[in-house]
Formats: sequence, structure tokens, C-alpha cells
Amino acid sequence: MTVPESVPDACTVFFADLAGSTRLYERAGDAVAYRLVEQCLQGMRQEILACGGRVVKNTGDGLLAVFSDPNGAPEAAIRMHNAVQDLPRVSGQKMAVRVAFHTGTVIVSDEDVFGDTVNVAARLLELATPGRAIASEQSVQELQPEWRNLMHPLQSRSLRGVSRLTAPFELVCESVGDLTVVQTVNLDADDSPELRLTAGSRSLTLNAQTPSARLGRAASSDIRVTDTRASREHAHIELRGDKFVLVDRSSNGTFVAIDGEREFVLSHEEVVLRKRGRLALGRSSAESRDVIEFICL
Repeated sequence: MTVPESVPDACTVFFADLAGSTRLYERAGDAVAYRLVEQCLQGMRQEILACGGRVVKNTGDGLLAVFSDPNGAPEAAIRMHNAVQDLPRVSGQKMAVRVAFHTGTVIVSDEDVFGDTVNVAARLLELATPGRAIASEQSVQELQPEWRNLMHPLQSRSLRGVSRLTAPFELVCESVGDLTVVQTVNLDADDSPELRLTAGSRSLTLNAQTPSARLGRAASSDIRVTDTRASREHAHIELRGDKFVLVDRSSNGTFVAIDGEREFVLSHEEVVLRKRGRLALGRSSAESRDVIEFICL
């Protein structure tokens, strides 16, 4: 959808992403899954428009939109979540939506928007779990009191590719007037995420029962390495909702190589681990003797 020229330079950038679509394609087949995903996206578009937003473009199985009034963003998130939850299960699969939004200035060019505001909103989406909306502090400050009072502050953290600390907020799950703020979606047991870490002969599986692991040279580390470039308490991995997040706290950084992508380094930042790949503490995986392999199950 084309963004009209009337979209202001200062706006709230809004990302929404369908959770569970990949597994849906595996379970239901391409044709059935495609129809359901399109039905979800169409409903999401309608809720954005109903709340005064403008859809900029599709982002895979999600949408990028902008709001001139930031108060439309949490309302759209609630309506969108409720609309998707009302859809019946297909092949036992329940769909859910992850949302993030951030307020600031953007560059409007043809049919897209660019700039730091867009980048921050995209990184916030990595923190969102199914059935939740994550907002930046800048957005929350612009909200009317009735919306602002529903936002729960989270711990400040570094976002990948963002130099400054970010103080995110999460939409509180309770009723609001005639609207019910969406409850966290409980995924099926066989949908529960797992992450397997392997370092030499040591193997560790993270899941809901074992949701975190410490990496470093310290004897207390769950995955211990001997490389002197690694810090004693170098990094940790934690389960947030349905995602495993790697958090670096080291002096020399954590090198991350996701299969099919170029290796990058985290320095007091965090990233959502995807698919499978390799981690190295303090130096590139090509130079390290203590490479940690991971796979998302």
C-alpha cells in the first residue's frame, strides 16, 4: 500500500509479526497456511486503518505501519491480537501476533520509511513475545494517561545495532473498558522452544525447565571455555517468551555466526538466536578453539 505524502516526518513506527507461521506451513501445507496467513494479515491491516494508522508494506508474515497519533498504536495492537485469537485453530496451530512500536522522526521516500526510528522499532520487535506489545520510552511518554498507565517498564537493555541503552515497556495484560488487552498466548507443548548448545563433548539443552545458561571462563559457567580472551562471566542465554536471547557482558565481545549469514560481534548488546550457528567468546569462530554450536529445535 502506498504511503500518502501527508504522512508526517514525526510519527510512531509500528511493526506487527505473525508468530507460528513457519510451523503452520509445516503442519497444514502451503495452500492452507497461505490462506490463513493472508486472512490474518488482512485483519491486521483493517485494525491498523481503524485506529488511524497507515500500512506501509508487508514484512514477510507481518506489517510495517505508521501512526501520526501514537495512541493509535496500542489500540491497534489490542484489536489486532484479539482478531487473530478469534480465528479457529488450523492443524492444531494457534496463531498469535507480536508487536513493537517506537516514536520519532522518519524519512518518507516513495512507498517506504527509513531512519533510526524504523531501526529501533524493528529491534524492539525482537523482544516481543506472542500476544504482547513492546513500546519504547519515547512512545510511552507521548501516550495519553489511560494508555500510559497500562505500560509496564522492563529492564533497560542494549539493542543490536543501537548504541544507546533502550528502556522498553510492555503492554499490561488486563481489561480496559470495552477492550480486553490480550493475554499471553500459551503455545502447545510440542511448540515449546528448545535450544541445544554443544561445546566439544559438553551438550546442554535449554527449554522452559532450563531457561538460561551462563557462558565464560568461570568455574560456575554452564558452558565453560579456556580461551584467555573470554571473560569469566562472558555472556548468558535466556528464554524470553518463545525466543532465546544471547546477552553479551564481556570485554572482548561475543562473535555470532548464524548459518547463511556473515559473522558479527556483540559488545554489551543482545540478539535473538535463530536457526543454527556458532558462538565464539572473545575472538572470531575461525580463530577460536572453544566454538559453541547452537541449534534452535
